Formats: sequence, structure tokens, C-alpha cells
Amino acid sequence: MRGDKMKRIITILLAGLFLAACGGKDRAKKTEIKAETDSLMAAYHYSDSLFAIVGRIDTAAFNEFITRAMAFAESHPQDTLAPGMLYRAGVGSMILAKSAETVDYRATNAKRALAIFNQFQEQYPEHENAKLCYWQRAIVYDDILGDWRSAESEYRDFINRFPNDSLTPVFQQYLTILGKSESEISSMYNVH
Repeated sequence: MRGDKMKRIITILLAGLFLAACGGKDRAKKTEIKAETDSLMAAYHYSDSLFAIVGRIDTAAFNEFITRAMAFAESHPQDTLAPGMLYRAGVGSMILAKSAETVDYRATNAKRALAIFNQFQEQYPEHENAKLCYWQRAIVYDDILGDWRSAESEYRDFINRFPNDSLTPVFQQYLTILGKSESEISSMYNVH
């Protein structure tokens, strides 16, 4: 009887030590993820602020952020910050594409942005930014690639999926001028 009691006490102590060790690992992992997200946000803010405030693009910094953000979303898909990181990676790719000096670099970053927004919608279909991926892809097709058919398709997908959204009337109106030159738009509205 005494031996059984001792075995139970040892088992309880070992279980407690195991749980404490696991809890320590969880805390360490959370601390590691927090440091990683803080570092990623700092990298994004540096790149985005430099672009927004100074109008200069640090291509290397944006590319590093995009690569790290995509890796973070892949490594920690359930983390609450993963969707935001992935979405920002798509926006960063759009910025790089729009400001590219060569056609190849523009196309490469535009395709990467499209792929990221597709991945975002697949991984996080219920996230608030999932519907904005239609809009972002439309911008890539329209403003960056000049593919108005694909842009129109993205706008129409948004309109059909979200008929009551506040952006729907804006997109419906925009479709009337999509792909038209300034002179065509001016003549539509009798502006001379």
C-alpha cells in the first residue's frame, strides 16, 4: 500500500514537472513569435513609411519584409497576426510592381502580389481583408499590368459576392470608365 502511494506521488510530481516544462516551452514560443512579429512590423513600417513619406522605395527592405512575412504566415498560420502579415506582403509586392523600373521586375512583383492575395483568400476566407483581395487584384491587373478584362472580372466578382457592400456602387461606377483613355472619359462626361 505504501509503495502504491509513493508511485502515485511520484507520478503526480512527474506529471507536474512535465506540464511545467510544456508551459515554459509555450511561453518561450509565444515570446519568440512576439519578437518575430514586432520585428516584422518594424520592417514593414520602415519600408512603408519611407515610401509614403519620402516617396523612396527601399527595394531590398520591402523584399526582405515580403519574404519574412510570407514565411511567418506559413510557419504560424493560426497566429492572429499571420493574416495581416500576409496581406501586407501582398501590398508590398504591389508597391514594388508599381514602382518597378523594368517590365520584367514589374511583372514578377505583380504576379507575386496576385499569388499572395489568392493565398490569403484560401487561408483566411472569413478574414475582413479577404474581400479586399478582389480589389487589390483588380488594381494589379488595371494599374500595373493593364489587363482590363481581368480587372473587370475581379470588380464583378466583388460586386456579385458583396452586393450590399459600401464599395459596390463605387466599383460599379468605375467599371464604366475602366480601360478608357482620358479623352474617352472626358467625352463621356462632356468635359473639354
